[in-house]
Amino acid sequence: MSLRSKTQKAKKFGTPSAPSPTAQKPSPTSPRATGGTPSAPSPTAQKTTSPKSYGITQTPAGQVAQTAFKTKLQQLTAPIRKTISTLSIRADELKKLGGGRTPDLGARETEKNVRQQITDEQNKIKEIELEQHNIELQNNVNQIIQSLDSGNVLAPDYFQNNIAWVKTGAITQQEFLDSYYYLANQGVIHTAPTEPIIELPELLPEAEAQIEPIPIITPEINDSISTNMVTQQLINFNIINGRAVGSIRFVATDNFNSFWYGKNIVNLVQFKTPNGVTLLVKENRLNFTETERDEVINYDESVSENTRITVESYVWSSATQPTAFSNMFSVKISATEPPKPISSGFMGAGVAGAIAGLVLLGFIVDSKVGK
Repeated sequence: MSLRSKTQKAKKFGTPSAPSPTAQKPSPTSPRATGGTPSAPSPTAQKTTSPKSYGITQTPAGQVAQTAFKTKLQQLTAPIRKTISTLSIRADELKKLGGGRTPDLGARETEKNVRQQITDEQNKIKEIELEQHNIELQNNVNQIIQSLDSGNVLAPDYFQNNIAWVKTGAITQQEFLDSYYYLANQGVIHTAPTEPIIELPELLPEAEAQIEPIPIITPEINDSISTNMVTQQLINFNIINGRAVGSIRFVATDNFNSFWYGKNIVNLVQFKTPNGVTLLVKENRLNFTETERDEVINYDESVSENTRITVESYVWSSATQPTAFSNMFSVKISATEPPKPISSGFMGAGVAGAIAGLVLLGFIVDSKVGK
């Protein structure tokens, strides 16, 4: 039996399940809105003009995107910030003119005007930031639609409604992205599979006439995966001094496909508040062999000031194009009560679409929530 200590941070935007938006409104993917078309479980989209936080460790690609965005904003607002600095110095000088003496009404009024100019310039910066953020949202939506139109990303037919709605303004760009990420996390939207291209050597025309074609025999590889290949067993889990501390045992069952012996398998653990807000996601590696068929992973993660959270654990083939080795394992933990396992639900393959979306946004940050 192998033991592993604290979890590693999740890599590449690998969300096991989408954070559930909280504001209620007609869902972009609901059957009623689509005229009875069968639809996947829909998030209740939330209108917002600010980047959405998914509580996931930012990826290198996301960091590059965010740095580029901040650099662009600094370049656009540099002249305004310089003007604000000059006005601030002038306002301080005017304020000193009346200090300790009979107030100079002209100077006082001038200082007030200068302060108002500073406020006006600061509002200009906010307008530029909002405008640039909306441009980034539009770029992300356009890239997603292009990927869907080109066939690089596959989505169900009813998702075409969302594309039509965002183009006509029936839903906001943020609502479209929220719906897209949610369905991608459920595996409903995913990247298109690629098939290897086999190139044969060219033969001269004379050789083609003389040599009988040799059939190409591709050996069959059984790399199948099912949800009964790995079990998850709770050892302990509680909240101690603001940290989620516990252990889960992972066991390869008799149904485990031997093809996966010696190969890395992903364990993603998601920590969520009682109202469904994702605090953080952690990623680990499992590696079973014929002689070592169980592993224990220990978790010790900060949950801020939360005294009750839900822990969800997944065992997948990878974080980018996952297939489930086990049903999702979920347990409610608190600082005062024993852990309470929740009946597990099946999680299918695929969060590749969500990963692509999160990289595009470049605003992936750890969310902080109260109790």
